[in-house]
Amino acid sequence: MAVTRLKRKDRYNKTVSRLKQQNKKLVIKQINVRSPYKEQTGVVED
Repeated sequence: MAVTRLKRKDRYNKTVSRLKQQNKKLVIKQINVRSPYKEQTGVVED
């Protein structure tokens, strides 16, 4: 019984580590663009 438990734990650890790596890649790839109108709150330009 312990062998199957260890196998399940191993499989779980592998999937969790793969997901963590994927999330890190997505966060690094994410581009943050500053709004050009951030300082101009409430100003309406015609």
